[in-house]
Amino acid sequence: MTDEPEVLDVRGGDEPQLAVVGCVHGDEPCGELAMRRFLDEGRDLRTPTAFVVANPRACRRGVGHVDENLNRAFPGDPGGESYEGRLAASLLRAVGDCRVLDLHSTHSYPDPFVLVPRVDGRTLRLAAATGISKVVDIGHVSGGLIDHVDGVAVECGLTGTVRAAENAYEILTEFLASLGALDEPASGLETPPEIYHVFDAVEGSGYEVDATNFERVEAGEAFARRGGDVLTADEPFFPVLMSEEGYEGLVGFKALRVKRVADMDPEA
Repeated sequence: MTDEPEVLDVRGGDEPQLAVVGCVHGDEPCGELAMRRFLDEGRDLRTPTAFVVANPRACRRGVGHVDENLNRAFPGDPGGESYEGRLAASLLRAVGDCRVLDLHSTHSYPDPFVLVPRVDGRTLRLAAATGISKVVDIGHVSGGLIDHVDGVAVECGLTGTVRAAENAYEILTEFLASLGALDEPASGLETPPEIYHVFDAVEGSGYEVDATNFERVEAGEAFARRGGDVLTADEPFFPVLMSEEGYEGLVGFKALRVKRVADMDPEA
């Protein structure tokens, strides 16, 4: 076995300018399913685009990772001891000069939302190209692929569901159409994006989450519990990626809603 991502195909030319990436986590198959469906349709692309299974070894085993979380291993080390550490370096070599769409799924929320490493004009334009209105600034959490490339990640839906794979297919098609790679119109966004800024992580494991992601939790409100241990909000926040499973040692994240992008003025 090699420590290389699996490039399913490069369409539209020899030197990729765009890359669609799936299976950074091997137990999130929606990205690979969407890419294979799109490639099987044989549509012509006007921009060279690579379709990449990031962690093929974990993907074939149906596990999140082999040695460590690939999305915390970047920029990686070609000579490192960890498989994902070596793989991270290989993946950056494969897609580092491309605009990247990184497809994921989650245990926390059924509808798609975009993750960006920071909020600026460039990331918001790429986020808008997905056709999704919810945008989360996840810069509080370092180490992900989108920290090291010109790209965005999308949580496409609930892990293992048909709907997540359908969403991933629709999102990658919209992304390619929006960026001019497909000779067909993009749907575009009908409303301005909702932008959330993650400011804190909630540590712990085995908690049942009472809160609903993207719905405001008030100060003093209980949002998770484990037996008699109840987590209560010190201040208002919006939960993001909170679930009983999905993150080792984390319940999820707290976010503020951004009112004005120009000055990043947040409100809980």
